Amino acid sequence: MKTIGIAAAGGVGKATAELIVTGDTDFDMYELEVSRFLGLHNNRKFLRDRVREVPGLHYGIMYPFHEFQTSRNLRMSPVYTRMREAGAVFGQVMGYERPTWFDPNIIHDTENPHDWCTPYRMAYTNTFAKPPWFDCVAKEYEACRERVGLADYSSFTKIDLWSEGNEVVDALQYVCSNDVDVPVGSIIHTGMQNKHGGYENDCSLARLAENHYMMIAPTIQQTRCKVWLRKHLPPSVAMSDVTSMFTALCIMGPFTRTLLSELTDTDLHPRNFPFFTFKMLDVGLANGIRTMNLTHTGELGYVLYIPNEFALHVYSSLISAGEKYGITHAGHYATRSLRVEKFYAFWGQDLDTLTTPLECGRVWRVKFDKKMDFIGRDALLKQREEGVKRMYIHLVLEDHDSEIDLWPWGGEPIYRDGKYVGMTTTTGYGYTFKKQVCLGFIENTDSRGVKQTVTHDYVTSGHFEVDIAGIRYKASRYSKSAKIRGNLFRE
Repeated sequence: MKTIGIAAAGGVGKATAELIVTGDTDFDMYELEVSRFLGLHNNRKFLRDRVREVPGLHYGIMYPFHEFQTSRNLRMSPVYTRMREAGAVFGQVMGYERPTWFDPNIIHDTENPHDWCTPYRMAYTNTFAKPPWFDCVAKEYEACRERVGLADYSSFTKIDLWSEGNEVVDALQYVCSNDVDVPVGSIIHTGMQNKHGGYENDCSLARLAENHYMMIAPTIQQTRCKVWLRKHLPPSVAMSDVTSMFTALCIMGPFTRTLLSELTDTDLHPRNFPFFTFKMLDVGLANGIRTMNLTHTGELGYVLYIPNEFALHVYSSLISAGEKYGITHAGHYATRSLRVEKFYAFWGQDLDTLTTPLECGRVWRVKFDKKMDFIGRDALLKQREEGVKRMYIHLVLEDHDSEIDLWPWGGEPIYRDGKYVGMTTTTGYGYTFKKQVCLGFIENTDSRGVKQTVTHDYVTSGHFEVDIAGIRYKASRYSKSAKIRGNLFRE
C-alpha cells in the first residue's frame, strides 16, 4: 500500500466492493495491482533493502523522476557495460538499468583495474525547475533529429504469439481493436481494450509469419499484458515472454538508413522496406536480427531486436560505422522529449483502463468494420454516437521562462477561459519548440458540475492556461501531432 494503508482504507474498501459486485472499479487500479510487479520484486533481499528505503521517502520531498537507491544493478542488457563506459546515467524500470541520459564529462578511474573503470551513476533531478541534465539531453535530442542517435530499448516488453493454424490471428482480432490480419512483414499499432473501451494495453504487433506475431509493449506491461492475454487466448495459442532473449537497439535520425545499409546486404530503400514493416536482417557478421522500420519517437530509423549473443557485435558495428555520421548515445529523457513534442501518448500516464481511443484521438486505429468482433466494440460505438466527455489535448506554454520558472512535471491544472477543466498527464521540454509542452485531458462541465460533451468547437474556441505552483501560463493548443521539419536548432 506504499505506506498509506490507513489513509487509503476507505478507497480500498470501495474498490474491493466494486470488484466483488461488478468486476470493475470506477478508477484506474494500475498503481495498486500486483500485476505491476515481476517475480524479481518478490526476492527477499530485494524487499529487505527496498523496504528500508521507502518510509523515509514517504515523508521526504519527492522530486520529479525519482529513482530508488536500493536493489539496483539487477537486470542489465548485454550492452550495459558499453553504455556505462559511454557515460550513461541510469534509471531503473521493472528492474532494468535503463540509460536516462549520457554525461560526456564522466571521470574514468584507471587506478583500480579490478573494479569498474567507469563509476555507476543513478539518475537524479532534485529540483522542480530546470534540471541538471538539460544540456546533456539537448545534445542527444539534436543527434536524434539531425544525425544518428542510438538508444537502448532492451527493457521493452517482448512477447511471441503463435499457433499451428489460424487461431492466433482470430484470437488477436478479438483482443485488439485494430485489424491485425495484415500481410506478413507488416507492423500494426493497436490498443487492447476492455469491455468499457479503455486501454488494457497499447502495443505494436509485427507479423513474423502467417501464424506468428511479435508483440512490443511498454516495459511496465511485462506482467500485466500476459495476465490479460491469458484471460482471453485459447489453449491453441502459444505465448512466450522473450523480453530477456533480445537486446533492442534503436537508431534514429536522417542518416540511419545510410548507416544500416553499410552493415547489411538487404536493400533498405523505402520501396523494399517501407515504414511500419519488419524484416529479418543480417547485420555485420550476425544474422537473425528482427528489424522494425519504426522508432516510437516519430523520427526516421529502426529498432533492431538482436539475439543476446550477437548484441555486443552489432552494437560495436553500429558505433564504428556511425562515427562518420556523428552517432550519439541517447537516453530515455531524449526519446521521451521527442515523443512528447509529437503528441505521442504514454500508457500508464496518458492511457489507462478508463481512457478510450475516441478520447485520446486514436479512433483511426480502431477498425469497427473488421470481420470479427473485438472486446470493447459496443462501448466504443456507443461513445462514438453519444460523443466524448473528455479529450486529450496538446498544449505549448507561451509565456513560461524555462530558465527561471518552475517547470510542469505532470498533474498541473488546466484552465479554459479561466475555468478549471482538467490536468496535465505528461509534460516535457520541447527542444525544437524551445518551450514547455503539456499533454493532458480536459472536460466540459455545466454550472452544476455535470459533464457535457467535449466538441471540436469547445476545444478550438477556448483560451487555455496551465497552472504551475499557483502561476498561470498561457498555452497554445495543437489539435494533432506537431509537424516538426527541418533543422530548427540553428538560430
